[in-house]
Amino acid sequence: MTFNTLGKDLPFILVMTIMAILTKLLGGAWGAKMVGFSNTSSLMVGAGMVSRGEMALIIAQIGYQSKLLSEAYYTSMIVVIIL
Repeated sequence: MTFNTLGKDLPFILVMTIMAILTKLLGGAWGAKMVGFSNTSSLMVGAGMVSRGEMALIIAQIGYQSKLLSEAYYTSMIVVIIL
């Protein structure tokens, strides 16, 4: 893993980070709302989901080891997962 291409991949990293945050936040909030949580509680559940990333790290590692992800994309994905 190298960080040499991060400057070039910055737009990709930003878009993926925003998408990851929004999908986790909205998915968690929607699920909580569906089971009867209030709006405030639903948003709290959604916000709590934003920090999960262990499984994404494992999947990225498997993809890199299987040669499905290039080194540049693997590095970018790790940065996105950490953010």
